Parts: sequence; structure tokens; C-alpha cells
Amino acid sequence: MSRRAFVTDDNAVNLAVASAMLKRLNWTVETFDNAGAMLARLEEIEPAVILLDISMPVLDGEQACALIRARSEWQGIRVIAYTAHAQPEERERFLAQGFDDVLIKPVSFADFRHSVGESSAGPG
Repeated sequence: MSRRAFVTDDNAVNLAVASAMLKRLNWTVETFDNAGAMLARLEEIEPAVILLDISMPVLDGEQACALIRARSEWQGIRVIAYTAHAQPEERERFLAQGFDDVLIKPVSFADFRHSVGESSAGPG
């Protein structure tokens, strides 16, 4: 399995936190401050995991997820909502829209590791 992850968030602190957690799990990480740049990079290289902030200007995480899920060649990518939207109905909506999981900010390392598909025996 590829160990490449994309993290997309318009907040620099959130990018740094997610990147640090992924690197601690031995992932190669690319960060993006907007979904348009991430989608352009996705045309060049396919990560195993994409973390998408829901609330971003111009193209939000829900719209970006829909664009990813519309492409058959990208169906194997694990797409995770990385958000502060914590209501149960929001979580259900995100999963129904094609996200594989939802990480609620602030996120614990254990939740993060589980969401990206790491076993509890992994690093950390």
C-alpha cells in the first residue's frame, strides 16, 4: 500500500498537526491550503489517503470529495473529512456523500491512527 497522504486545510495549524501525526506514522505527506491545488496534484500522483477540511473557501471539502468520487480511477483513495463539524447528523451526511471516515478537530492521535487505517500495533 502507498504511504502517501494529502492533507488539505486552509488553516496552517491544522495542516501542521495532521502532517505531524501522519509523519509520526511514517507517511509521506503533501499539504495543500486549498482543494483546487490538491485536485491538480491528484492528476499527477495518487495518495492512499486524503484528509479534507470541510469549511474552505472557493471549493469546500464536500465539493472536493464529490469530484474525487466522480472519477473511477480515484475510487481506491481513502477520503477522510477533517473537520470541526461535530454533530452526529453532519457525520452521517459526510459518510453518505462518500467520505470514508470523519475526524473531528481537535483530534487525538489514537483516533487519527485508526482513521487512516493504522493498526494499534503501528508506530507511536
